[in-house]
Amino acid sequence: MLDKALSAIDAAGADWAGVEIDGQKAVLFGEAPSREALDRLKTAVAHAQWSGGLALGGITILDASNMTVFSGPPLADPFLWIAELQAGQLVLSGYAPSPSARDAVFLLAAMRFPDADISGALEIASGAPAEDGWLSAASISLQALARLNTGAVEANGPAFEVSGVVADIAEAAAVKQLMALIDDGFSGIAKLTPAPPEIAQPETTSEEHADTDATPAEVIEPDRALRCAEQSRSILGDAQISFARDRASLNRSSRALLDALAAALGACPDLKIAITGHTDAAGGAAANRRLSLARARAVGDYLRAAGVDAARITTSGAGESQPLVSNRTAEGRARNRRIEFEFTPGNQD
Repeated sequence: MLDKALSAIDAAGADWAGVEIDGQKAVLFGEAPSREALDRLKTAVAHAQWSGGLALGGITILDASNMTVFSGPPLADPFLWIAELQAGQLVLSGYAPSPSARDAVFLLAAMRFPDADISGALEIASGAPAEDGWLSAASISLQALARLNTGAVEANGPAFEVSGVVADIAEAAAVKQLMALIDDGFSGIAKLTPAPPEIAQPETTSEEHADTDATPAEVIEPDRALRCAEQSRSILGDAQISFARDRASLNRSSRALLDALAAALGACPDLKIAITGHTDAAGGAAANRRLSLARARAVGDYLRAAGVDAARITTSGAGESQPLVSNRTAEGRARNRRIEFEFTPGNQD
């Protein structure tokens, strides 16, 4: 009879339960993950078939008084999560809504801070907002924190805030726009302080001293433009500018990304931006050229509306002529539908 009872438990997938047989009484013990799971187990055991016993045989009494039901992790109110960055160390503290979310946060931290010493612990607790949204907001916040010299992220329920010191105003603008990507019932803000500028006197030769037309601005401007170009590429990362199908209408996520780019470009007035649209091979070549150009122009128009000088922007459409990969698969076609940016200092051809 015990073997039949154990078989019923296995069939119910209840590896969290055990059973003892006392005559024709089955005594269940263990901790069920939910009340519904316990009810399913009791039904499975009650309807199992055994040989022997009184009359028709089988279980006459089912005792589940020794069973408990998992009530979930303790409630955290407020539900806090903190990541602190200082002197090459990242310390995580507070709560996570589940073990998988906790593991994901540490994995994201390792990806965003490959050279940092990561420590701390996150307790599992209930009381968090929707887990998917919370994890997405945590990911964006860590990405923003990685741009700071030193600082912290503090989340209180659905409200995420990053604070600290950034390299310059362009970085501050980029971080603020990153935090603005947090949505779907969550919020993200940034309270930042630009680091004091380092004033360095460049070494000059006697010939440079003799050139009275040379100014400090002319010496440092190319380096500044190149740094701005790198910051702009960093903002874009691997993200793709996306559109409505077969149209040149920007999706919301792309508009937020372009807002961040425009903010950084606003601090880099000497940087020129070339925007090229590309399509996959679906449709006719002429139609694809028109669509790719329309999408490039839509991106340019958006940046102009966001405050980037129109004289700095050029747009073109390559259609399907420059694929990154084969168009034979849906994945390949998706990669080929793209917008490419080229950033060059204004004093370069």
